[in-house]
Amino acid sequence: METVVRRRQVLTGLGALALAGGLQANARPRPLRVGVVGAGILGASVALHLADAGAHVTLFESTGPAAGATRNSYAWLNAFVDDPVYRDVRLRSLARWRLLDARYRLGIVWGGYLNWASDEAGRASVAANAAQVADSIAPAHAVDRDRVLALAPYLTPGPVTAALWTPTDGHLDPQGVTEQLLAAARPLGVDWRCPSTVTDLDFHRGRLRAAITTDGRTPLDRLVLAAGTATPKLAALAGTHLSLQHAPGILAHTRPIERFTTLTHEGPGESSFKQLPNGRIVAYDAPHPPDLPVHSGIRAAPMDFPSEDLRRAHGSRMLEHLSRFCPRLRPADLETLTLGFRPMPLDDRPIVGALASAPDVHVAVTHSGVTLAAILGRWVASEVVDGNRIPQLSPYRPERFR
Repeated sequence: METVVRRRQVLTGLGALALAGGLQANARPRPLRVGVVGAGILGASVALHLADAGAHVTLFESTGPAAGATRNSYAWLNAFVDDPVYRDVRLRSLARWRLLDARYRLGIVWGGYLNWASDEAGRASVAANAAQVADSIAPAHAVDRDRVLALAPYLTPGPVTAALWTPTDGHLDPQGVTEQLLAAARPLGVDWRCPSTVTDLDFHRGRLRAAITTDGRTPLDRLVLAAGTATPKLAALAGTHLSLQHAPGILAHTRPIERFTTLTHEGPGESSFKQLPNGRIVAYDAPHPPDLPVHSGIRAAPMDFPSEDLRRAHGSRMLEHLSRFCPRLRPADLETLTLGFRPMPLDDRPIVGALASAPDVHVAVTHSGVTLAAILGRWVASEVVDGNRIPQLSPYRPERFR
């Protein structure tokens, strides 16, 4: 009888152990619930990389894909900057873009960049541009007028006092590529909420519990703010004050014409243009709206053009100016002129990382968001999901503005 009791005790114990083992095997940790605010190219990249890293991602967008700064971006992929640390980040992002382009067939145009000048002031500007990448893995090549015409036989460049060419640069259709990144993210389980505006954040003892939005409450463990110029307002919900510059910019977009170039061009007086794979030309002839009385409102605060006539006049002026350097632009019809506002930090450098006031809330806001979106998406996902501190992001933490 004693032997039977012992056997039952042993079997009961083994059964309990087996049950406990089965419960432990089934009690796997749930995926980290991460919200991303903003479906521009940077937010789309963050969402894709987070989902690829195993997070359950909810993407909140108030208007639509690439509806803000992304849609109004010139979208030139380049490493030109006079800070070697920041330049390295940009070069890493260009390399990451090539990988994403191959993986998702994004249609990025890796056509290079051509910059030329026609006077002594322009010569100094070209030399300064060349110096920014001189000691990098992607230096600029000095070229003469004959080489300019060999690279771009459709140009009428006029006198060429200096010129450079970088074969590693590229450009993309910002709206199209954003939509492709979002399409790649959806099969990974990204929950797409649009229109959905984050109006408040729910914290308990300093830890994030949920985002409160116009369509309800969403439980979250982490949140990434990648909402462009709306980021400071959202960061305030987490107790952090961020400021951005007011940085308007205008771009002329034409109807499609026959494709004739893959280069990104910059001529005298910052006259710049590129051609998208669909044949459309995107161009500008100044980085900001000119300082004229009619632009006073635009230069002071975010607003649209005061009239459609002024919008079309700007676009026609740009195309007329650029057609002097490129006669192939003369038959191009203006389709639209976009007025955008760049999310430009006060020191012109990215703001990336967890907020000191709310460590579960991360921020990713920057000018050159198109160039940087590939690598920042990967690094932000690593910091959020794995808790890593990416050393390359050290100079760009939000606390530097405290």
